[in-house]
Amino acid sequence: MKFIVNKLLLIGSLGVVLGACSAATDTEGSLENTAEEDVEEALEEALEAVEERSIVADEMTTTFYPEVTKLRDLTEEDLEWYDLIMTRLNDIDDFLGDKETVYEIAEEYGEDPEELWFDWLEIVDARWYGDNGDYAILPDAFNKLNDEILEKNIVGEKIEQSSSESNFVEKNLTTFLRHQLHVDGEPYEVSYLIEHRDDYKIAEIIEFSVNGEKVEL
Repeated sequence: MKFIVNKLLLIGSLGVVLGACSAATDTEGSLENTAEEDVEEALEEALEAVEERSIVADEMTTTFYPEVTKLRDLTEEDLEWYDLIMTRLNDIDDFLGDKETVYEIAEEYGEDPEELWFDWLEIVDARWYGDNGDYAILPDAFNKLNDEILEKNIVGEKIEQSSSESNFVEKNLTTFLRHQLHVDGEPYEVSYLIEHRDDYKIAEIIEFSVNGEKVEL
């Protein structure tokens, strides 16, 4: 009888142990499933966050009409004024005072200071930018064009430009630009290629990329 009771107790103990093991296994399986679900949810949230952080406008603007200047047709007299004034400016090494210097030269040569000053500005533009044709996008207009390109195509609450570089290729009439930006505090590199047409009056973006990834136009 004692043997039978002990046997029954043993069987009962085994049942408790097996039941406990089964419950533990179910708990572990449940924890694993929960962990997998958490990982999948985290990945989905991360992907959604990346999509939400896209700084490119849904509808990109690729055609722009920059301010273009018709350059002066330089005469022999213009070139003489250029050499004279530039030599004087180089001697004093102070281009910030060029207006004052031009006024002084005008008085020395019996010219109207204001008239010579405006002529000088046109002469400089023609000398510096005339190699690419009779028309040019001067620096202020070029900066304005790039500000407009970024304003139209980059989306963010706060857009800051830390640096930029450009390269004009005369053979193809294209300009490549690369900007280092901070958009809402995050750093980005934005690059694009502009094709110039119709005496620079039309600037067409033909390539655009963010952090090296090309954007479909």
